[in-house]
Amino acid sequence: MVAKAKRRSKKEEKDEEKVVDPRFVLRPDQKDEEEKERVEEEKDEEGDPVEGGSDEENEDEEEEDSDEDDEMETSSARSDELEDEKKEVNFEEKQRKTGVLYFSMIPPKFTVVRLREYFDKVAPGEIGRIYLMRNKHTKVKDSKYKEGWMEVKKKKVAKDLAARVDNTPVGGKRRDYVSSILWNIKYLSGFKWVHLTEQLQFEKRVEQRRMQVEIAQARRVAAHFEEQVEKGRHLKKLEQKVLAQGGKWQPFTRDVGQKAVTRGKKTSKKQKKATTATPSEDLMKMIFDR
Repeated sequence: MVAKAKRRSKKEEKDEEKVVDPRFVLRPDQKDEEEKERVEEEKDEEGDPVEGGSDEENEDEEEEDSDEDDEMETSSARSDELEDEKKEVNFEEKQRKTGVLYFSMIPPKFTVVRLREYFDKVAPGEIGRIYLMRNKHTKVKDSKYKEGWMEVKKKKVAKDLAARVDNTPVGGKRRDYVSSILWNIKYLSGFKWVHLTEQLQFEKRVEQRRMQVEIAQARRVAAHFEEQVEKGRHLKKLEQKVLAQGGKWQPFTRDVGQKAVTRGKKTSKKQKKATTATPSEDLMKMIFDR
């Protein structure tokens, strides 16, 4: 009986252990959340090797993207450089084919627009740039320009224009005095528009340098004059002060005196003729006493 009672007591204890309060029973989703939290805590404690590997992969991907961007930029830059080189080559080829005409005299009432219209009638579509130099030494409105240069797109056309138009009248209305003026045109062989721009820039720099030198010299002269004026005022005040106190003031005298002017006696024309016509006695003795 005692043994049966012990067995029953053990079974009851096991049943009590198996019986659990339903309030403390975890649902499956709660179990999954707890497991996730536990795994994350373990990862944090261990240094999170999985996330570290993902960061490295992300960095590698970013580097690859940056390399691709750099390659795209370099390729675009190369393409731009190639286009610029092609444009330069085309521009140089066009420059080689061009010719330049020189006008030693620009007819009155002619401007850049009128000159272009005039030569467009002779050679349509072949006229390029035109530069006319102003005449600074005249006040007449009609003759503003003294010389000029005109670019023609083809050398053959430029030579033909120089041969046909040179030494021919300008033409126009008979009443206009410009119609009888002759053109004076010359073809400049081996001369390009670049040479003209370089020459004009050089002359401009030389003129600016000359003006700077003249301005600096004028400023030095003005500063010296102002200094001497101030010095004279100071000496005048000092002289007045010394004289007011009863002292003596020695006036300024130059160390080097001016050379005295000597004038010779005036000789008449007759005396001059006499002196030139009659030789000296010593000369006569040297000739005839031998």
